[in-house]
Amino acid sequence: MSARGGHGGRLSINPSKARFAHPAILKVYGLKESKAANNPDGGLRSLLTFLERKASSADKQVTIQKSALSGDAVFIQVSKDDVSDILHLNNFSHAGAKLTITETQEPWPHKSAAGATLTPSAAEAKEKLKGVLSVRYNVETRVLDLSALGQDQVLVSMGLFEERTTAEKAFKALLVIADGQFETAHAKAEAIQGISLAGNELDSVATVFDLAEKFPQLKMLDLSNNRFDSLRKLNRWRYKFRNLENLVLSGNPIETQEPGYQTEVLEWFPKLQILNGAQVRTAEEIEAKAQATRPIPLPQLGSDFRDVDGVGEGFLRVFFPLYDSDRGQLLSTFYDEHSRFTLSVITHSPKDSNEPQLPWQPYLRYSRNMVKIQLAPARAQRLFEGAQMIADLWKHLPVTKHPELSQQNKYVIDCHPLPGLVDPSGQSPTGVSGLIITVHGEFDEVEPTSNRTGKRSFSRTFVLGPGLPGRNSIRVVSDLLSLRAYCPVPQPANTADDLVETRKQMVIELSRRSNMTLVYAQMCLEGASWDFDKAWLSFEEKKTELPLEAFMTTPQGV
Repeated sequence: MSARGGHGGRLSINPSKARFAHPAILKVYGLKESKAANNPDGGLRSLLTFLERKASSADKQVTIQKSALSGDAVFIQVSKDDVSDILHLNNFSHAGAKLTITETQEPWPHKSAAGATLTPSAAEAKEKLKGVLSVRYNVETRVLDLSALGQDQVLVSMGLFEERTTAEKAFKALLVIADGQFETAHAKAEAIQGISLAGNELDSVATVFDLAEKFPQLKMLDLSNNRFDSLRKLNRWRYKFRNLENLVLSGNPIETQEPGYQTEVLEWFPKLQILNGAQVRTAEEIEAKAQATRPIPLPQLGSDFRDVDGVGEGFLRVFFPLYDSDRGQLLSTFYDEHSRFTLSVITHSPKDSNEPQLPWQPYLRYSRNMVKIQLAPARAQRLFEGAQMIADLWKHLPVTKHPELSQQNKYVIDCHPLPGLVDPSGQSPTGVSGLIITVHGEFDEVEPTSNRTGKRSFSRTFVLGPGLPGRNSIRVVSDLLSLRAYCPVPQPANTADDLVETRKQMVIELSRRSNMTLVYAQMCLEGASWDFDKAWLSFEEKKTELPLEAFMTTPQGV
């Protein structure tokens, strides 16, 4: 598994690094106040890894292209497409300090010269170690060959392998230098996908354990021709290297002294496919096992609507049309100085790959996602109390259009009585009864900057209670809106009875809105293939042509 073979190259080169056409520059404050600032590099590597990990998702890898320290700020360059993901981390806590992240038009700062604080002898030693790594890195295979280090003439001439303790320090120094050649963890994982430690007389991974911390994303690891005699000597790497696909242990005493070790090794490394040059399982088998361990979604049971005197239904029929058309009137009708509203953005969630994803920027600065926002002051700033404060916020949120509530495949709505609410009149010390309503659905949204229309999924939970004396009979005590990328609402399995009931409700709703008789409402829906929106448009176009018997009462103007 030697990686040398005439393919030496500079370790600092990442052959797969992409070129980004539209970079953006952001400034990050807070690193110097963090615990990571005490690290040898000032905590920069820790910060960059944190930002990449938190901003990335299962279907999107956010990459920081380059970075630089300048005073109290860290400058980072990212793709324009990744800006909103990074800005979402504003006010996040890293290593005990709050981060402040802003986009900037400032020029890129100049870096100080590398190695400026090293003594001349230390700088010379570092350059020699860089040279060793350079000739041992294979650009084509992306393998770093650290085999037989004790026989390397440069390392021997430096006296680094005369004693076990100095050899261990030399190995750690090589790893630190190798790790330092990359701006981000993603760039490092792309450039170095395999490492060989063959022929180093290792009898335990304890002396080289740092490899698992510096290069956790390895896909190939060669430990051949060492002195490992049992799995116990490898135990510290158990469940490390979660992406390892190729492992070589041939030429070690473990092959004869612990012949059944292969079975346990497969458990340690869940993606391992090749062991000692032989295929032990396929990629398809690995995926099938992963699928089997993933949780099975609960069956969708549909809505559970336990309304009281039609209060919940009446509220919803008014709420969504007003939210789309006149938010000021909505607030004056149902909200008061004690009403509370919070907004939570969930950026990493299942989504419909066929639907273009709208940017989250209009919502992120107001998001109170408790997983992301952990500091008490930041949480308090994102709790909006009182109709006026909520109105100021809603003015900044994009224009929306919710589907008709009669389109039952667009919503799942639960409604339950909720006792023990505070009595606004103060007459009942034990509280009064209200309702809690949860709506899972979707809406169309108009992007402010481009007027492009797209879809989002949402969940909205209302707590309704009696209104204050002299005001509307019901009020919104609490309103929590959670936003996600668009994904169709899961539907319960339709039986024949379900379909009949759904169509019955559509007929009733169309009749109520149009004033048509049930017979004509059904005919209209049948002509539109039971698409409510199409049926309503058809009615609007042809209502003047309908006979009088089509209506329950005579339409105005006839």
